Amino acid sequence: MGTHAPLDLSALDDKLLDGLRFCTKVYDLFDQIRSEPDGPGKIRLLSSKREKRLLEELIPIAQYIQARYRVGNRMKVRWLSGSQPYDAVIWTPLPMVNKGGMPRKITIEVTTSTHQFAHIARKQLHETGGSFGPKGVQIDKATRTSVSKPHVYHGREHISDLALQIVERLTAKAKKEYPPNTVLIINCETDGLIFEDEWKTAIQEVEGLAVHKSFREVFLVASRGNHSACLWGSDKQQQRRKASKHPAKPFA
Repeated sequence: MGTHAPLDLSALDDKLLDGLRFCTKVYDLFDQIRSEPDGPGKIRLLSSKREKRLLEELIPIAQYIQARYRVGNRMKVRWLSGSQPYDAVIWTPLPMVNKGGMPRKITIEVTTSTHQFAHIARKQLHETGGSFGPKGVQIDKATRTSVSKPHVYHGREHISDLALQIVERLTAKAKKEYPPNTVLIINCETDGLIFEDEWKTAIQEVEGLAVHKSFREVFLVASRGNHSACLWGSDKQQQRRKASKHPAKPFA
């Protein structure tokens, strides 16, 4: 059985790919890195642009594609590593455009919602084998070194923290200019395990603030716990969503 050539970002950059083919390449790249010497450490520390782009852009886009790709909506995707004001473009099949009310071109912007000390907690975990998480990080003022101490959550603190992190990213992104029909994907890094009911409560808090209206759709995903949710932008987009649930016979 022949060996496959090693993958890098160039295998995905500016390539128009079927959605599932894109996902396969993304997950192959993850598996490749994980099998390299100190692969888990590279992933945990986001050691280079390769790991950072994979974890913070490519995997969230792949998760969005898997949530939307289906019979009649075999979308194509082009991920771009440049400095354009979005991270990827998705092309919808013409039958879904003509009969399902979907836009032909959707631009994708990806951002990560995380605690400000998450990178320090990951470094502590990598170097010492343990960490009490981002909220347990304390910086020694004399030595400027980080110390990990236990943090006890009270009441709804865990839920409120997640909601506030998401709102912060939404507010920041809403201030920027994006093309029409832009979908914002928020990659949510949770501090420890969050249960389904806690996830739903946090998303409800975010939705109630209505800070997501400047985007066609906001797709929230948290790999830890395998959670996802969708916030829709406007009444017009809600109508498009309903129409896409009952499309005409695809590829007629």
